[in-house]
Amino acid sequence: MFLRSHQRSKDGKDHTYWSLVETIRTANGPRQRTLCYPGELNSSAQARWLRTVEVLQNVVQTRRQLELILNTLGGFPAEP
Repeated sequence: MFLRSHQRSKDGKDHTYWSLVETIRTANGPRQRTLCYPGELNSSAQARWLRTVEVLQNVVQTRRQLELILNTLGGFPAEP
């Protein structure tokens, strides 16, 4: 997951717009999927989005680790 910048010139001014993108694997190779489009961000908003991306990546990584552990154990433990 990462922030992708998009450059645009409008009325003689340069503008940078942002989108939140994740890389996914497909049969045709890796592709990027846009998750959301926050648009034009100032520096503090961009810093908050970068922190959000960090947190989301940690959540996804933790979930994948838990899934691997559960698959290794054969699923959820049985209730007594």
